[in-house]
Amino acid sequence: MIRLVLAAAVAATLVLPAYAAEWTRYIDPRSGAGVDIPPGYGVNGPAGEGDGKIYRAADGRSAISVWGAPAGGEFSTAMARRIGQDEAEGWGLTYRSVTPDWAAWSGTRAGHVFYAKTILVCDGRQTANVRLQYPAADIPKFDVIAMRLGQSLAQDGGCF
Repeated sequence: MIRLVLAAAVAATLVLPAYAAEWTRYIDPRSGAGVDIPPGYGVNGPAGEGDGKIYRAADGRSAISVWGAPAGGEFSTAMARRIGQDEAEGWGLTYRSVTPDWAAWSGTRAGHVFYAKTILVCDGRQTANVRLQYPAADIPKFDVIAMRLGQSLAQDGGCF
């Protein structure tokens, strides 16, 4: 029992710095999609077609993409299409959850991992999206980051 308590205490000391450090909030001015960005990440460019941003870690090993998009039809069909696209690109899916108003999935390929989440916003007219990609060797370090990204994804501004 003492070992279990000690292990939990050690795990907490590893996780807390990622939550305690100064994260910033990115809100896409056009779509209103918002997400918390961890310290040590800088803007690397637009996420696509002028919407959103790509943030890259200072060491260049990981990237976070944030963007808003039109919903593109029925949500579960659109999410099946996006998840299928990841599979077609060779990602082996390790997690998938699709609900009527949000979807999250992750996968691995060639020593890399991704975590993606999409939420339906603006009365079903658009989505807010985040995607984190990092080396598989760094999974323990990124579990807490992926969790915070997913929890913080929201519609913080006006809709299209």
